[in-house]
Amino acid sequence: MGAAVDHVTPMGMSGGSAEGNDKSEGQRFSCKSKLTALVVDNGGVCRAIQTALLRSYGVETEAVETGEAAVELIASGATFSLIIIEMLLSFMNGPETAKQIRAMGAQSKILGITAFFDERDQQEFLAAGADNFIEKPLSPEIVIPIINELDN
Repeated sequence: MGAAVDHVTPMGMSGGSAEGNDKSEGQRFSCKSKLTALVVDNGGVCRAIQTALLRSYGVETEAVETGEAAVELIASGATFSLIIIEMLLSFMNGPETAKQIRAMGAQSKILGITAFFDERDQQEFLAAGADNFIEKPLSPEIVIPIINELDN
């Protein structure tokens, strides 16, 4: 059984409104199962923030810098409840990474993420096997429902 986790927001990611009526503030929840995540982002700061946010909710999180590294990790037998993949990766972009991960039979929830939302990128990611596509920053309002969905 997972431990109850206080809502912890990494610096610079309040996720709340200017009025301070963020309903997730102080929220506690307990995961029934062990949840794991893989963050694939070539931006060191973004990778660190996403990893910290997921870990603050009790999700065991690994992070890699490239799509190739993510594919190698999955090919080696690693499994994750959630995989977050940046659109603009070096060499192998986000959709190609998602496509190769899906081709290996991974059943993880895949979330495509980008700093600059574009409908064509969204369609490309979804066609490659992603479950959803969002614009950064990853926030508690996005993470909490995903964690709850994966845990149920």
